[in-house]
Amino acid sequence: MLTTRPYFSTLMLGLLLMLTACANSPTSLYQQLGGNAGISQITDHFLVNLSQDKRIVHHFAHTDIAIFRQRLIEHLCVVSGGNCEYKGASMFDAHIGLHISQADFDAVVGHLIDALKQQHVPIATRNALLAKLAPMYEDITYH
Repeated sequence: MLTTRPYFSTLMLGLLLMLTACANSPTSLYQQLGGNAGISQITDHFLVNLSQDKRIVHHFAHTDIAIFRQRLIEHLCVVSGGNCEYKGASMFDAHIGLHISQADFDAVVGHLIDALKQQHVPIATRNALLAKLAPMYEDITYH
């Protein structure tokens, strides 16, 4: 019995360290995305991806990209639970007259997913963000 005691102590220490690491891991979606710095990098990857897509880039022809970038960062921050203020228009108002189809929407979502992957965001975190954004589909498409 004396020979197993050091192993038991090591096991308990390992479990304690694991629990401590779990307690210190990011809890909010905002933190899981890397906070403002992570969301900014995701946004930058996303904008590069959009700019190279001939199917949808025309939707951004008259867009001030610097302002769009800032509003997207704000929006993703708010949606993910960060302490930010979104200063842009509602999703409905921002997309009136753009006639965004489901195919356009799907292409944009694909570019967001690619940007999240480029930032090495885990799939569970990607899915959590997409679940927060999905209800906005009707505010963005077909008007």
